[in-house]
Amino acid sequence: MKKHILFPVDFQPAHVHLADYAQLFSHVDNKSFTGFFLKDFVKHPKNKPVTNLETGKADLQSSLEVEAKSLNLDISFIKSQANGNSLLNQSKFADLALINPITHDNIRYLIESFPEHFFEEVGCPIFLSEDLLDPYDEILVLFDYDQSGLAALKSFLAFFGKQSANKKVTILTVSPDDAPEIHLEKYLVSYLQKIFTDVGIVPMSNRNLDNELVSYAEKLKKPVLVMGRAAVHLLNNSELAGKVADHHMSIFYSNN
Repeated sequence: MKKHILFPVDFQPAHVHLADYAQLFSHVDNKSFTGFFLKDFVKHPKNKPVTNLETGKADLQSSLEVEAKSLNLDISFIKSQANGNSLLNQSKFADLALINPITHDNIRYLIESFPEHFFEEVGCPIFLSEDLLDPYDEILVLFDYDQSGLAALKSFLAFFGKQSANKKVTILTVSPDDAPEIHLEKYLVSYLQKIFTDVGIVPMSNRNLDNELVSYAEKLKKPVLVMGRAAVHLLNNSELAGKVADHHMSIFYSNN
């Protein structure tokens, strides 16, 4: 089945190189990319006439179409609609939204750059990364007993599980409340041990979980944080989001 990947073409347009996208997903045989323009879904700055925005958009789209053709990539673009729902509607049928690069200079403005409530309402998992050619060295899985976290993990494994089998995986768990959660945690460990060669587990306190998570990740080299809807709260915290970028972390999360 074809994997459908969304990406914003004008978040950092100078850094959009489709060759990097093609390499990141080179192991995915059947895939398509759909670009969208943030300018179509956020309010236009008062000092930038719409006509100029449309001209720049057409030039960028044409350039990307030429590059996609040279790489034999399947690419399309979301057309803006007056009600602005086309992006979120499209995300409900996508397999992943890829946002790159996430750097110190732009992560503090990430939430402001996208349509209002985009990160809370997007219908597919999101992968935020600094470097598409080498996005992560270790994998951190936040297991907080929220179904959205398991959805993120399943999506991550579908895209990158086989290619990451030799990377270290650490499951970060909060204290389970009852016996079913304890059994679920044990099953998760057993499940991941069948995929990865190095799987560990680290307990965490549910109090100030975001801070504890980032503090632990800061000690590692280029980790990817695989997590559920708790990621939105992290991204909305400008101090923690800054640490994510400063320590070259990636985030792969799902709301669903």
